[in-house]
Formats: sequence, C-alpha cells, structure tokens
Amino acid sequence: MVHVRPEERLTVRRLRDLAKRSADGALPVLTHFLTPRERRMAEMVAASEGVSVASFGGHSRAERARVMFGGAAGRPEDDDGFGIVCVGASLAREEPPPSHGDVLGALMQLGFERDRMGDILIGGGEIYTFLEGPTAALVLRDWTRAGRAAVRPERRATPPESQLPAPRLAERVVTLQSLRLDAFVGHAFGMSRTKALEPIRAGRVQLNFAVCADPAQAIDPGDIVSVRGAGRAMVIAVEGESRSGRIFVKIGRYI
Repeated sequence: MVHVRPEERLTVRRLRDLAKRSADGALPVLTHFLTPRERRMAEMVAASEGVSVASFGGHSRAERARVMFGGAAGRPEDDDGFGIVCVGASLAREEPPPSHGDVLGALMQLGFERDRMGDILIGGGEIYTFLEGPTAALVLRDWTRAGRAAVRPERRATPPESQLPAPRLAERVVTLQSLRLDAFVGHAFGMSRTKALEPIRAGRVQLNFAVCADPAQAIDPGDIVSVRGAGRAMVIAVEGESRSGRIFVKIGRYI
C-alpha cells in the first residue's frame, strides 16, 4: 500500500478514473508517462478496481513508463501497444554533449507537458528520447537544438540494452554535518543550507520521486533528490566520518 500525500490525491483520482474506464469498457486504457512512484500508485489503484496492469517505458530499464490498465498480464516489453516511439539524434563529435537539462528544456519548449515524454538518454555521441506518438511527430518536425548542439532527430528502433547510454553523474565527495535533506540539497545544488530551505518548504523538492517538504528528512545511499528547475542528484555512498564528526558523503549530480 502506498501512503498518498495530500498533494498526490489528484493524481490518484485521475488514475482511478482511467482504471474504472478500463473496467467498465473491458478495454485497455493507457496513461501518459509516470514516475516510479506514480506507477506504484497506479498498481495500487488497479488492485482496488480489480483490473490488470502492465507498464513499459520503451526499454527494459526505463525510469519513466506508461501504464496500461486492463492489458494482458505479462505483455512483452517490445509490445507496440504502449504507443511509444524512440526518437534519436546523433551529435557532432567536435561539440560538447548537451546535458539532460539542455535536452529536456529544448523539447519542452516545443509545447508539450513532461508526462508526454519518457526517459532521455545521452552518451556515445547519441541522444535517445522515448515519446508518445503525437509528441514524437512534433519533435521530429520541430526539434533542432539542445543547448549549443544542433540536432537532426529521426525515428529509430530501440537499440539493444547494451548500447543504450547509462545516466551520467558528476561525482564528488562532500562533508555534511548530518544526513538531512536540507544539508544534501545545499551541497548538491550549490546553495547554503538556509537557502536550501526555500525550495523544500515550497514543495519544489522530491525525494525518490515524491515531494518532501521536511528539511530534516533523513537521506540514505541510493536516494535520488530532485529540485524543480535545478536538476537531480543521487546519494551514492556514505564514506565515514571526520574527526570532528562531519560525514563524508559521495554524491552524484546528473548531467
């Protein structure tokens, strides 16, 4: 059972409406792309409404994925019933690769919502994006740049898993006074601990894909923290303490 926070109730209501539509019509119904936490909510809703549920994000280790209510259980991962299109673009070798934020910002400037787009993978001179069909048509027609890089998008078959780029992290070790969310946000995103309180209390910080407004929330290795408009970072490892009691933490900023 997923504990639903007040700010997530609208999401659950929308998911329940889709699940009921599937149950009433005995037909598969698709969501837009969901975060891992939203997928857990979808599974909870499906169980309560008595409908089957399946998910796919365009590749086997997708972070963001579409959910199908009422679909056949155990659908193969290459099933095109999820309406996902892979759009790729090759980068000129002499240009520095764009960041994840560069690509996300360029795509959203084309005029669609974030949930119409799944993962963005960058590496090896290539960009791969996973999109809903109508969004893909817009991207193929109008996407020309990502940061300083010129791009020429094309529809592609999803490459083998071994050829897909892994997320890129800029790693460093910092010392924290305590394993609290506000301390981590401050160091990971280049702001003072006092300044870090502002986005946390404003609901602009997510911990593991759920809004967290508690500055004192404990963090653990493997946690992913995102700040709206600033990007994401991971707690990679806790590496001991200094003589003064400060904690060495390896962090990775997504780039």
